[in-house]
Amino acid sequence: MGLDVYVGSLTRYYAESPLAVVERIARQQGVPFTGEAGGAGDEDVIRVAILRWRDGLGRWLGDRLPGPLEWDESREAACFTDKPGWEGYGGTLLLAAHDEHPELPLPAEVSAEWSDDPAYQASLAAGPTSRYDQLLGPELWLPCRFEFTVRTHDATGHSVEIGSSVSLLDQLEALRVRRGLAAGPDADPPGEDAVRADGSLVAAARVGLDHLLRLADRSVALRLPMKLDF
Repeated sequence: MGLDVYVGSLTRYYAESPLAVVERIARQQGVPFTGEAGGAGDEDVIRVAILRWRDGLGRWLGDRLPGPLEWDESREAACFTDKPGWEGYGGTLLLAAHDEHPELPLPAEVSAEWSDDPAYQASLAAGPTSRYDQLLGPELWLPCRFEFTVRTHDATGHSVEIGSSVSLLDQLEALRVRRGLAAGPDADPPGEDAVRADGSLVAAARVGLDHLLRLADRSVALRLPMKLDF
């Protein structure tokens, strides 16, 4: 199973889901739904449900937020997808974790068991005290400024770790500078074939970091959620 990253409205993301998912979202958020596939009608149901979920999340977080949770859920909202792949994503997380724990040896490659890496486990366990907490844990980032991550339920009722794409962008930029991986603004990231040919963790991390930076920047600039899709 591959790994994509989606930037766009949550309405559009879930509108392409099976009817059972639409029904579950409507049920979770208390939105009337006839149970009949309806294209644009389904999208309207999902939009109302997402806005209800957003309002509930904002009330739950309360004073922890410096401002209201707001982003673009309109029908006209832009949409982007990109594919850092598991190697690029895992390499980026490992590079961040080893930047925090330079006393531990950096693996030469990104193995299939990269999530068992001692530095990654140590940084993940540090939670909010980690320099890269917005990168290491969340699966969904909202384009609003806050300095924490939180585990809650998404609009479908599934458990999810949520972060801020504004804070994520700051951390990604800091990682690239700290590791000397800065690139020109118009430079294209190397593709997955180049990563596999090189085989090194640093090459994989460079690809993943470039993809994540571009997507986080679009999330912030266009006020759109950012989500791992696998």
